[in-house]
Amino acid sequence: MALHYLIDGYNLLYALPDIPPGPWPEKREIFLKLLETSQPQGRNKMTVIFDNRQGDGGKEMRGPVEIVYTSGETADDWLTAYVRKVTNPRMCIVVTDDQGLRRMIRGTGARSMATQDFLKPSPATTRKPKTLEPGAKDQITDELKKRWL
Repeated sequence: MALHYLIDGYNLLYALPDIPPGPWPEKREIFLKLLETSQPQGRNKMTVIFDNRQGDGGKEMRGPVEIVYTSGETADDWLTAYVRKVTNPRMCIVVTDDQGLRRMIRGTGARSMATQDFLKPSPATTRKPKTLEPGAKDQITDELKKRWL
């Protein structure tokens, strides 16, 4: 069963040193493109939640990334409610540096992860492919020839 990464959107955006100053829509766009291309969650599901206290809220998909704009509530409130009602909260990982939110999540069975840990390359994506030493191909072929001929 796949994990579901739930990202406190503005909290992670603030943690990124490479986001240039500018209007919020531009910052969000750069942030979302970064998540789309780097896919730090691997093949697991990822939902980014942005606070939207005054708007109507909404959802959209950007490639593998689901984006939620809350309606009249904070991202923290949305995240807490979500992990409380989901069928299997142990499959949820809330990505945030907000200690209050992390404490709220702890009692639900969901896990939390610091933003810097989420952004680190995973060992699976940083492994170097095994390479054979020069001449090793021929040795393997000769060995196989001996076994099979």
